[in-house]
Amino acid sequence: MTHAHFQPVGGAAGDMTLASLVAAGAPLGEITTSLKRLNVPFELSAESTEVNGVGALRISVGSPEEHAHRNFAAIRALVEGAELPERAASRSIEAFRRLAVAEGSVHGVEPEEVTFHEVGAVDSIVDVVGSCLALDLLDVSSVTCGPLPMGTGVVRAAHGPLPIPGPATLEVLKGSKVRWTEEPRETTTPTGAALMGAFTGGLFTDAAPPMTLLSIGYGVGRARLQNAPNLLRAVIGELEGPAEGLDLLEANVDDATGEILASATEKLLAAGALDAWLEPIIMKRGRGAYKISALVKSADRERLARFLMRETGTLGVRHRGVGRTVAERRHTTVDLPYGKCRLKIGSIDGRDFVISPEFADASRLSAETGLPLPQVYAEATAAYEATRQFERG
Repeated sequence: MTHAHFQPVGGAAGDMTLASLVAAGAPLGEITTSLKRLNVPFELSAESTEVNGVGALRISVGSPEEHAHRNFAAIRALVEGAELPERAASRSIEAFRRLAVAEGSVHGVEPEEVTFHEVGAVDSIVDVVGSCLALDLLDVSSVTCGPLPMGTGVVRAAHGPLPIPGPATLEVLKGSKVRWTEEPRETTTPTGAALMGAFTGGLFTDAAPPMTLLSIGYGVGRARLQNAPNLLRAVIGELEGPAEGLDLLEANVDDATGEILASATEKLLAAGALDAWLEPIIMKRGRGAYKISALVKSADRERLARFLMRETGTLGVRHRGVGRTVAERRHTTVDLPYGKCRLKIGSIDGRDFVISPEFADASRLSAETGLPLPQVYAEATAAYEATRQFERG
């Protein structure tokens, strides 16, 4: 299982997060292709640089000047309409939800009514969704992050000068461990805080789990800091040991709407659950209800059980240890006459036994070409098989 650990050496922002993951191996071209489905005008570029002798990446987003400001509902509609991979979409919506709740608390309005200013701009949308796509392309299942550093001073915003840390940043980080510094500028932005909160469920710790290191990437911020290099480091690794500690969480809920339960399922996945689902059940006195379940790492059991209670209102969560047998998994992309399609390949003992085109890509190609979805699936699978035969000679 692939894990990502973020070390906010100098701070965390949306562009730094995306840059660190691209530097760690996430393909920028594939990220850009998926981002175009958002139907917002942008240009994405990467520049290699050095900070205190450390090679790092700087990401820049260019877009036409906008005067309209988007609210949470509009951004969620953008993400949901883009047919992104499920994990990437869930993580993106969860990051913006955290921002909407924080801004709503600061300004005294409901989250759905929050109008984003800086965060609603195209560059912030690209940073957030791009970072979530990068995690998905790296096949990252779990994330940890060190405590985020808080600077000091004043920052200019759409509403005028604001204290550092910004009010929205602090609201996003309520309940999370932070690190106070004497740096006289903003080190953690609201976007950076929301992304890391969505990735980790708000639990920040320097104690990354034991893992075999696969890649390391450094994302650099725009400002030059006085007391630390302005870097965010992403460490990607494979968790050690074939026997992972897993727990199954379950709760029976008969007083929550379908929308609330569906939202809770998405948020559990974004917060680190390995899987989450709903089952219709009949409770006492014939009451119709749902059982919400989640497969989680044992280390995340208490955090996600509390998360589940907060999101659904249930007063208790059952849990028990479980095991599973998993196949080796990898991702690849094939070129079809009408576009690119990603596939997930499952193998046992080095032999492929399942080839599964990504639904989002296949569905998009089906809509663009008018071809039946089963035909796109078949042609993507055949293209992969042809590539394998060519490699064998």
